[in-house]
Amino acid sequence: MKAFRFTLEAVQTVRHRQEQQALENYVQSLLGRQQVLDKLDTIRDQIRRHQQEMNSLLTRSCTAAALAQVHQYARALEKLQADQIVALALAERRVNATFHAMIVARQQRKMVETFRAKQLARHQQAEGREEQKFLDDLSSRRGRLLQSWNVPEPAV
Repeated sequence: MKAFRFTLEAVQTVRHRQEQQALENYVQSLLGRQQVLDKLDTIRDQIRRHQQEMNSLLTRSCTAAALAQVHQYARALEKLQADQIVALALAERRVNATFHAMIVARQQRKMVETFRAKQLARHQQAEGREEQKFLDDLSSRRGRLLQSWNVPEPAV
């Protein structure tokens, strides 16, 4: 009886590492997207607070310079928001790409595992045949030995 040896052990190790790396990349892209979402939420909160401040400023009397400054700050916040929306779209694309890469890596690993399972099954079948051949050989030797001694077989 010889031990099972998978012929593609190195490939299986590489595929497993690739899947782990793809999973780590996916997690990193999810974290990056979450950071962009957090920044976007912060900017939106600033915009809401600024709008409330503008409304209270407009209800009171204010100078044109103060109003221009508030309006300029509002534009800057809107620009930041637009930039974060673009960054969010990029982060979403990165998440989708890393998710796809993770799925491909998982499929490749599963293909190697399926091949290993088939190879193991063939090995076990061959071992079973060898064992059966050995038992048959022992049985036939016993029969020949008993015949050579001319000893009657016990009646059952």
